[in-house]
Amino acid sequence: MKNIIIANNKGGVGKTTIASQIVYALADKGHSVIGVDLDSQRNFTGSFETGKDLGSAIDLVTNGTAIEADLSAGEIGILSGHKDLLAQNSDDVLVNVRNALMHSRGADFCVIDAPPSFSEVVYGALLGSDYLLVPIELKRFSLDGIEGVLEAFIAAQEHNPGLELLGLLPSRFDAVKQVERDALVTVAEAFERLLVPHAIRNRTAYVQAQDAGVSLADIKTRSGREAAAEFGAFFDWFYAKITGETCHGAQPYRHAG
Repeated sequence: MKNIIIANNKGGVGKTTIASQIVYALADKGHSVIGVDLDSQRNFTGSFETGKDLGSAIDLVTNGTAIEADLSAGEIGILSGHKDLLAQNSDDVLVNVRNALMHSRGADFCVIDAPPSFSEVVYGALLGSDYLLVPIELKRFSLDGIEGVLEAFIAAQEHNPGLELLGLLPSRFDAVKQVERDALVTVAEAFERLLVPHAIRNRTAYVQAQDAGVSLADIKTRSGREAAAEFGAFFDWFYAKITGETCHGAQPYRHAG
């Protein structure tokens, strides 16, 4: 099982939306997928109207309990968030999360939605993961945190050399605003080799899918179609990175919850 963590130490950059739609897209490919909510706000948990209940992430964090999923092809299982996750900050927590993720099984992929911090919980998840994807918002206060994210990645990679940074994914991008277009150019120049060659725009369909707990394919509007095509193009790139398989053409995915 490959573990993929979606993380940034800034809130409001679209982590949960991107993580949940990655889960849906992987399932649409016929993969069994575990979704892990490590945030006390539980927004990722609410992103799935249906899905197999795998218990609470509090057991993973406090006891190091590995996930035993036993999912079928195309099935999604959710390890729910818990209100007390924010209070878990001991060294034992780091080891618990790392060990639990490394020994979890029963699915092809595990997608982890991290809280907006680099706490012991998040560092533990980084140590137990294979890939890191970092959504970024093209606003000054969000861009200021990129170096902190990269420092956290380097620190984690010293103990988990198998951890691969997939890249920085522009999220909630508003192409109409000159300031955001300029910021994209700035990021591309400063982090040329790390910038994902796709962007997730600020579309209402993402909010609608998140609020309804469904995939973008279930949003039957023009915004929904545009978002599904846009996310499909990103996902083709993402899927090739984590599997080595090349997708032919950016097709909207059609997984219905």
